[in-house]
Amino acid sequence: MINPEDIRSAQFLDTYFPIVDGVVQTVHNYAEFMNRSAYTCVVTPKLLKKEFDDSTLSYDVYRTSAVNLSIAEYCMPTPKLDGKLKEKLASKNFDIFHAHSPFFEGVFASSYAKKLGIPSVATFHSKYYDDVMHITHSKALAHIVTKRIVRFYNSVDSVWACSNGTADTLRSYGYAGDIFVMDNGTTFKAPDNPEALKEKAAQAFGIPQDKHILLFVGHQIWHKNLKLVLDTFKMLSEHSGDYRLLIVGNGYDAEAIRKYADSLEFPEGFVRFLGKISDREMLSGVYLNADLFFFPSVYDNSPLVVREAASLGVPSLLTEGSNAAEAVEKNRTGFTAAENKVAMYGEILRIFTTEGLLKTAGEGARKHVAKPWEELIPLVQEKYAEIIEKYNFEHKD
Repeated sequence: MINPEDIRSAQFLDTYFPIVDGVVQTVHNYAEFMNRSAYTCVVTPKLLKKEFDDSTLSYDVYRTSAVNLSIAEYCMPTPKLDGKLKEKLASKNFDIFHAHSPFFEGVFASSYAKKLGIPSVATFHSKYYDDVMHITHSKALAHIVTKRIVRFYNSVDSVWACSNGTADTLRSYGYAGDIFVMDNGTTFKAPDNPEALKEKAAQAFGIPQDKHILLFVGHQIWHKNLKLVLDTFKMLSEHSGDYRLLIVGNGYDAEAIRKYADSLEFPEGFVRFLGKISDREMLSGVYLNADLFFFPSVYDNSPLVVREAASLGVPSLLTEGSNAAEAVEKNRTGFTAAENKVAMYGEILRIFTTEGLLKTAGEGARKHVAKPWEELIPLVQEKYAEIIEKYNFEHKD
C-alpha cells in the first residue's frame, strides 16, 4: 500500500508568480502543503518580462525555457526542448505528475510522465473557449482550441475539475471520460483581533463605517461581469446614499472599466478602485470592512475569492446557475440572483432590509464555504495514491 504522505509530485502550469490568479494560488497551496511531507515542486516557464525570487518559496520551482510573446505578461514555454529540465525531473523519482494547464507545460507533463512510467493527472480550471473568444473573437479558432484541449485530457490518466459545473463545461467541449471533482480551499482565517485589522484597513483606504459596503476582488477584466457590478450599483446609488462599492484588483481592462465607472457619474466616493492589494493581512482587513461580497462572474469556476470572503464571515452574491454559485446555498451560506442589474439590485435591497439575513449567511459561509487547504490537501494525496495504485496494477509486467 502507498502512503499518501510519501508521494512525490510535480505540478505543471503555464504561468506562475509574479502573475497571481486562482490557478496559481491553487498550485502554490498544493506545493506548499504537500512539500511538508514529501518532495513536491512546480514546473513553469522562466520569467522573461518580470522578476520574482523563487527562493522565497518553501518548495523548488523549475523554470523551463520559454519564448517571449507580445501578449501582456505571458510567454510560450518550450519544455520539450529543455534537456536540463528533463534531467532534473528524471533524477527526482517522482510518483505522479499533475498538470494544471492543457497547453505547453501540461502536454509536456503528460508525455514525459509516460516516458518515466508514472501516471499523470490534469485539472480543468478555466473556460478556455471563452478565453479564446475574448482574445480572438473567432468561433472557428475557439472550436479548434477546445478540440485540442479534449485531446489533451484524453491523454492523461485522471481528469479533475474544481467544481461540478466546471466538469460540465469540459463535457460540453466533447470530453466523455470520468471526471473527479476536487474543490478549492483557502488559507484565509479569522484573525486574532479582527476589529483592529478592520480599523487598520478602514483608515488606510478611507472606508466609511456608517455605510453598507459592497466588495469586488478580482482581475479587472470585462468578462468577470464588472459592467453588471457597476450598472447594479448605479441603481443602488440612485435609490439610496447608504451604499458604497470597493473594487480591488488590476488587469488589462482596468482603464476601460474605470472610464465606464466615470461615465456613470457616481457621487464622489461612492465607488472606490483600490488597485491590487498584495498584503494578505491588509486584504483581510478590507474583506472585514465589507458587508457583502458582490461577485456575479459567470466566467469563474470555483473562485478562491468567494472562499476568502467566506473565511472572514462575508457572504457572497453570485449569479444564479453559474459555476461559482455552486459553492453556496441561497440565504444559508450566500445569495444568488439572475444575471441582470434589476435582479441583482432587488436582491441586494432584500439582503440589507431583511433582519438577520446577512449575519446568518455570513456565519453559514464561514462554516460551510471556506474550506482550509489543510483539510483538502490530504484528500488530494489520497486520490494520488489511488491513481498510482491503479496505474501500477494496469502497467505491471
